[in-house]
This record gives sequence, structure tokens and C-alpha cells, in this order.
Amino acid sequence: MKKYVWILCLLGCIALTAQAENYRKRDVTNPCFVTATTSKIEIKKIIQTDEQTQVDAVLYGRPGEVAVISSNTCLRSGKQEFPLREAAHVSIDGKTVPERIPDSGKMDIILSFAPIPQGIHTVDFVEKDEGWTIYGVQLTGIEPYVYVPSFLQTRRFEQSRTLPQPQLKSGKAVINGYILGYNPSMELEVVFRHSDWLFYNEWGQTVRIRQDGSFHIETDLLLAGGAKLQINKAQLDMFLVPGEETTVYIHLPRLSMSASHLLKEKYGQQQKAWFDGSMANLNDELATWGYPLSMEEDPDFKFMASEQSADRFNEFVKGHYDRYERNLQDDKKVGEAYRQYVLLNLKMNELVVLGKKGAMPGIVKSPYFRYGYDYTTYLEYMERDKGQVVDLWEDVKKAREVYQNFVKEHRFSSDDKELMKTITQPEIQKYVKERAEALEAQAALAQSNKSFVIAELDKNVSGADILPSIISSYRGQAVLIDFWATWCGPCRKSMFAIRDLKKKLASKDIVYIYLTGPSSPEAEWKTAITDIKGVHYRLKKEQWDYLCQTYGIKAIPGYLVISYDGKLQDQYTGFPGTDVLMKDLLRASE
Repeated sequence: MKKYVWILCLLGCIALTAQAENYRKRDVTNPCFVTATTSKIEIKKIIQTDEQTQVDAVLYGRPGEVAVISSNTCLRSGKQEFPLREAAHVSIDGKTVPERIPDSGKMDIILSFAPIPQGIHTVDFVEKDEGWTIYGVQLTGIEPYVYVPSFLQTRRFEQSRTLPQPQLKSGKAVINGYILGYNPSMELEVVFRHSDWLFYNEWGQTVRIRQDGSFHIETDLLLAGGAKLQINKAQLDMFLVPGEETTVYIHLPRLSMSASHLLKEKYGQQQKAWFDGSMANLNDELATWGYPLSMEEDPDFKFMASEQSADRFNEFVKGHYDRYERNLQDDKKVGEAYRQYVLLNLKMNELVVLGKKGAMPGIVKSPYFRYGYDYTTYLEYMERDKGQVVDLWEDVKKAREVYQNFVKEHRFSSDDKELMKTITQPEIQKYVKERAEALEAQAALAQSNKSFVIAELDKNVSGADILPSIISSYRGQAVLIDFWATWCGPCRKSMFAIRDLKKKLASKDIVYIYLTGPSSPEAEWKTAITDIKGVHYRLKKEQWDYLCQTYGIKAIPGYLVISYDGKLQDQYTGFPGTDVLMKDLLRASE
């Protein structure tokens, strides 16, 4: 019996030793991660032992740039930090003579951190001085877990068929999105961009992400076409249609890893988002197959192009496009609309890239060429190189001049009005006017935060169009609508209480709109509102009665709280108190 006990103890010791040995040396190559705020460094391998955690990484930069990393760099798990101890091929704080990044634009470095205890499966890589963070680095060698709703997992993937004809149609495109895998503790920079023919916004529109990872975007469009959503260093391409709504569910880790030098081959052609609504099949493909819409989006292209001589540059760019064209034509898994859209953008980009250094060597023959991101630059180069004013270029130039004059002067001059009449496309005229009205609303909002602003609602607006017309200019902001009258004592008393509320919420993006009807004499109303900061409307009787009846305002004061995505969130008859309104407005603005 003792013999068997001894054997069991021996086997137990061997098992414990094997387990210890297994932990003592554990490594994972090209670890997955959730998202990253930098593209300057990527982790190639993590080796864990009892003595240290070794991180083999790749540092990217300009050739000749010094390779330096901060001593404040650490691996982090919750509140626990594992500091950087030693480094090879990179200088810590520049205290040793730093090596320089070679001509390839990248170099391998080795970092040694304090050992990570067993049981920790995920860490963040944090370089505090430069602000580099790689969130959710997996120590297990598997993809980060993300909850994907079952209706998305079981949905059939379908190829796109044909692109719609590129017809002018001004309107708003709406995007409701959900970032799967998002955690509020992450630093997430989300920027939305689209190709605007009138005024290119290089910085884009910053998108606010709610605690649950949801977001809402509205944008004015003159034509269906491309848009980009940048999430940290990754990018999601979309195709939007004016007047249509799109819902998108984004797999954050897969999108992030598809932008990684080390992981893009694995994740570049995996589905990174799911779309519902307008052009869903094309958008699903844009979120899956990974072909770029611009050669300049590829960092490797930029680096290789910079190495070409002037004589060989044209040949290099054309060869790059030819390779993409062959691959797309041979790729049986992509849909026809996707193939048309990508090839159009790549061809136009090829010509524009060459046009930046000389004359464009050809033209775009696609019937969908208005969908190109480089459309207006292409038209400009066509006029410059071939003396041809092509397609809508003359109208676009006039519209830009009128719109940019309005941006400077905040009004249409008589010359601008005359120039507007010469624009041949009614939809372009309409688009300019709508954009100008939006700018006026923004200016009025800025002024309303300092004093009062009188706004007018067209007397012909009626019924269900009344409230949308009032709040349409304030999408993206929470709105408090106050129903009142000059003769209403409780109304004035509640306004006095709301003054303190405004001060407390001054840092929030909230619009205060005051509505009254014809029972408030116009002269008295104009006198009374001078002391009430906000946007003021005096409605005609039919408009006032419709809003009160439709939204249950049976007595005044009455209130509507509109969330930043334009939806009615709360409504009250009688003053509910500043505490209630504060909670409502905070919720409406998030």
C-alpha cells in the first residue's frame, strides 16, 4: 500500500513540475488585441517566464528616426502594472545612444517587463509619454471574445449585384451603429468622413460613443457614395444613400487587427461589420474583402512609391493598379457592385496620383465615376490637362464659390444670388441652400448660448412636419423644448429655476428652445425674451395647437426632451423640477 502511495506522490510531483515548466515558458506569436491608439508599434511575440515577460515588437517610423521608448512603458491588467525593465535595439528615455530606424521603415525591438502572474490572460500595452496603448492583448493566442448577436451569426452573406445610377438627390443619410467589443475604459477616437463636393473637411466629424458602444451619425449628401468611419487606427468603408438609414454592427477587434501590419493578412478578408438597411450587401462586402479604395491608403504603397525615381514612378503606379485590377477580376467571391465600385475608385485614384506630379495619362470610362472619392480632383485635373470641363464641374465650381462666400460672410450677397441662378442643376442649388441654412442654425445656436435668438418657422409648415422642422438643425445635440406664454406666472418661475440648470450643464451640448403661441402678444413676447437665453419661436395658432395636442401638453409650462439622435425621450405637463430635467438632459446628450 505504501508503495502505491509513493508512486502516486511521485506522479503528482511530476505533474506539478510539468505544470510549472509549462507556465515557466509560455509564448504567443502575433497576439490578437481589441484596439490600438497607435500604429507606431506592434507586438510580434510575447514570451512569459517566472523571471520576466518578454515582448518582441516592431517599431515603425521614418528611415533615420531615432528608436526611443519611455521608461513609463508598462503592461497593465486592471489596476496592476508590470513595468518596463530593460530593452534591446531601442533606447529607454534616450539615456543610451539610440539606434535609428533603417530604410525599411521598421525595426525589431525587445522589451523586458516584470513577470505576469498565472491566471492573467489579457493585458494592455501602455507607453504613457507618447500616449500609445494597445488594448486587450491576448496572452492565450486566441481572438478576443466579442458577443455577436445570434441574428448576425446566422445571417446569410450575399454578393452585391449592381450599383445604382449616380443621380443627384440632396438629403440626409443616417447611420445608427454599435461597436461590439467596446469598453468605456478604452480610449476610442471615432471620426466620420465623406466626400463633400462643396467643402472638404480634412478633420472629419468626431463621433460620440455611448457607454453601451452605440452611436448615431447624420450627414448631408448630394449624391449616394462613399464614407469612412475611422476607429482609432482602423477604417471602415461604407456606401451611403441620401434620405436612407443604415444600421451597422462593428466587430472592434477584427476591424482593428485588419489594420495591423502583422495581422492584416489573417483578418483583412474576414467580415468586420454587419449592415442592415440601404445598400447592405455592398456595405457587408466593403467590411469584408479588404481591397483598398485608394492606393494611398496602403502604407506599403506610400513607402515603395517614395523610393521610385521620377522616370519609374508612372510605371510603378500603373503596375500597382494593374495588380489590383487582375486580382479583383479573378476574385469569384466578390459581388459585381463591389468590383465596379472598388475598380472605379482605384482607377480614378491612379490617375489623380499621377496627376499630382504631372499630366493625367488617361480618363475614367466607368458610368459610375461620380462615386469616386477623387471625383472633384479628377474633374479639376481634366480641365487643367485636357482643357475639358467635364460632367458637373462648372456647377460644382460655382456652388463652391457661393458656399465659401457664405461661410465667410454668413449671408448670400446679390452677386452670390445671381451666380446661384446660373447653376444648371436644381439639386446642387438646393444642396447649397440647405448647407447654408445649417450654418445659420449653428451660428444661431452659438448666439443663443450667450443671449436670445428669434427664429421663424415657415407658416406653411404643418402637422407632423412641425417638430422635425424645429429640431432638424440641432441633430447631435440634446434639446429641451419649453412651452410657455408671456402671461403664465408658473412659466416664468420655472425659467428662473432652469437658469441654474443651464449653468450646471454648460459643458454639455444642449439646445434650449422656447415655444409660444399667438396668446402671447408679439410686442410683450419680444420684450420678455431678451432676458431668456435660447432659441425662441412664436408659432401660429394651428402649429401651436397641433404640437400641444400631439405631445400631450395639456397645460403650460410643458416640456419635451429630445435626445441627440432626434428622438423624443421625455415629455411633461407642468415643471418636473431641475433634478428630473438634469437627469433627462444628461441621458439625452450621451
